[in-house]
Amino acid sequence: MDDRRAAVLRKVFQILLREGFNVSDPNLGNLLSFDLIAKRDRLRLIIKILQNIDTFKSPNALEMIRISKLTDGTPLVIGEKAGSGALERGVIYYRHSIPILSAESFSDYVDGDQPCISSGPGGFYVSIDGELLHRRREELGYSIGYLSNKIGVSRRSISLYESGSAVTVDVFLKLEEILREDLRKSINLMEISDSLQMPSEDGEITNEFLREVLEIMIGNGFDFHAMRRAPFDAITRESMREFLLVGLLETLNGKRERIEALRNVSAIFENDAFLVSRMSTERENIAGCPVISVNELRGISEKEQLQRIIEKRKTS
Repeated sequence: MDDRRAAVLRKVFQILLREGFNVSDPNLGNLLSFDLIAKRDRLRLIIKILQNIDTFKSPNALEMIRISKLTDGTPLVIGEKAGSGALERGVIYYRHSIPILSAESFSDYVDGDQPCISSGPGGFYVSIDGELLHRRREELGYSIGYLSNKIGVSRRSISLYESGSAVTVDVFLKLEEILREDLRKSINLMEISDSLQMPSEDGEITNEFLREVLEIMIGNGFDFHAMRRAPFDAITRESMREFLLVGLLETLNGKRERIEALRNVSAIFENDAFLVSRMSTERENIAGCPVISVNELRGISEKEQLQRIIEKRKTS
């Protein structure tokens, strides 16, 4: 990790701690689709740190969205610049549908100061309260035609604004001047996350062991989703907030750092994790993470049975 990105990561980590979040270890390992997991009350954040947000690629975004939909989380990128320009404070940017903030904007957001400005084609746009706009226009006795003429936009545009469409900054200033009302509406990151669609799975799984485990789990009625760039290899979900993180062990000498990262992330999510070993073993956990052999897994057909084994082996 380069020094600039590492500095942003440390800054965001400290912001989260200051604002009362439980935060994952800032050194989860390389080549991850996210850098931090943070939780405060019902808000779960899946955060990627970038210096230049133009380097954010679609496969990374799709996995972040997939993780967020499976864990009831909110995907978010925090960066420093786009192209050669710094990200503006108080502005939300987007890449591949995921919201992006500067570290300063993120600090404001978690402190309760939600932004109302977003960057889009052609410049900045202000999110407005369409219902308030409609109510205020009628209170003043202005028709849609009258307001459209005063603003210099089409009647259809006024109708769209009243339906909740964002407006350019110049139109927003004219609306506020004419209507003498604060029309701004805060942008809620959780609502953006809720609107994202669950991506389809990423093509064929080439890892033979992962494919074997997936077939066993799905065959036994489990909801099982493979991951490619996370400290866990899959997520199996029972309900929106009840899920398990799954790590695979090709050998019993698997990387301890990755197992510890798996445990760390599961602790922040407050959901269990377990390891599936390709080899039979008498070990019931590694680094505090329950271990189930693939042969044992074949005999598990109920979620409750799996949960009982995990609970027993967490402390054994």
